[in-house]
Amino acid sequence: MMSSFSRRDFVRGSLFAAASWGCGRVFAVAPGAADSAGARLKVGVLSDTHIVEYGKEAADEFKRPHNAKTFLRALQSFRDAGVDAVLIAGDISNDGFDSQLVAVGEAWRRVFPDDCGKDGRKVVKLFIAGNHDWEGWKYGRVGLKTYKTELEMKKHLLSEHLNEIWQKAFDEPFSEVVDKEVNGYRFIGAHWPFHNNITPYLKRAADTLPKDKPFFYFQHPPLTPPSKQTKKAAKTAESFLVSYPNAIAITGHTHYSLSDERSILYDSFTMVNAASLRYIAPPDGRENSGPMRNSDFKQMPKIDTKSSRHGLLMTVYDDRVVFARREYVENSVLAPDWVVDFSDRKRNAVKLRAKSARPPKFAPDAKVWLTDERDGADRAGGRHRQIGVVFDQAQPSSPDCGRVFDYRVEVRMSQGGLINETFAVRRFMATGFADPQKKVPQRMECVFDAGTLPHECALEFVVQAADCFGNLSDPISTGKVRLKGKVVRW
Repeated sequence: MMSSFSRRDFVRGSLFAAASWGCGRVFAVAPGAADSAGARLKVGVLSDTHIVEYGKEAADEFKRPHNAKTFLRALQSFRDAGVDAVLIAGDISNDGFDSQLVAVGEAWRRVFPDDCGKDGRKVVKLFIAGNHDWEGWKYGRVGLKTYKTELEMKKHLLSEHLNEIWQKAFDEPFSEVVDKEVNGYRFIGAHWPFHNNITPYLKRAADTLPKDKPFFYFQHPPLTPPSKQTKKAAKTAESFLVSYPNAIAITGHTHYSLSDERSILYDSFTMVNAASLRYIAPPDGRENSGPMRNSDFKQMPKIDTKSSRHGLLMTVYDDRVVFARREYVENSVLAPDWVVDFSDRKRNAVKLRAKSARPPKFAPDAKVWLTDERDGADRAGGRHRQIGVVFDQAQPSSPDCGRVFDYRVEVRMSQGGLINETFAVRRFMATGFADPQKKVPQRMECVFDAGTLPHECALEFVVQAADCFGNLSDPISTGKVRLKGKVVRW
């Protein structure tokens, strides 16, 4: 999991980052469209699996209804795709207990016996610890709740028995830095908390890093885009990677959705958010997202982001790297593939995707209407008379333009006979934003406290759809209406 600061830092950074990075550019294409002969490397990429199973029976049967089965399904998908490695960017376990890490290792052996795929190829583990692996036992005092005494608890903590538990779980010794080569490509990963002082290691490795092809760095927390760095970043990876436009950094911790185009960003080198296989964290500040403290008027329940669990299939070619965005509850396509293209040498030819992206659009016959007033409850359980603004969903302008991210609903009121004054504005996350597009409902609804809306004058409810960059669609509207318990057209 992540702090809200880290998520904001990653996402806001993408708005300042150029869409061309050093020697290449990125674009999105239909899933599979970038596939061709000549793949040099395939890597399954996950993060924040947060496995919580305890004991051998649970590990064998995967009886719990959530992330263990999804983890097994993701590994099987990677195996069937013929991967050469699997990368997990931290928070492998939920609490840092030995039983949880061993359960992950047992799942791995079921899918990749002797670290081999179906065709006998060797499949390399690129696993690092995150904060939950290191200190998850502290959160909510789950360690003492599980093992009763501190002495007994410490017997089961990765942070107390690094080498013993890592070896037992993954059949390899623990080292603060993972440094492996897969099919001629270099991967360097820093475990939590050792990422905080990774620069000396990277500097020692500098002479051995390639200049003519990508290399990969991975750690658990997101990196700060170089354009936003401070002196405090001197010992962290960003200060080193800024000199390597061929570097691709993969991080976790944010739980941020891969359906958001800002989960890949470019600022001197490429940064990729690996999301989470446990749950997706919605951004703050919307009617149906984030903590309640960010709003006094949340009439809508929090959006469901636990029904969708994300990962990536990365394929490396001589001239590009393709990231297939996947959802593993149903093992389906989540969104168009990202392609990082090394052949485009026009360093500044591509503008910010935020500026070049076309906004979503409503169908020509899309409509907006209001429900009658009804009894309802806000996020805190307070009772209200509520009214819903219902409308047909918007669509991306084209498959490569990014998903509909959220909706803006403006209430306008009459002043001197004209609808010309904004009374209220609400923004809410598009239902199904973190799901595959096929699961997005055809209709959306934004809920208002009817008691806060004027009943004595004409109103108009105006709806716009936005992409993740904030680009707004053309509006659709109810036209003039008046609230009298039941909605009356003016």
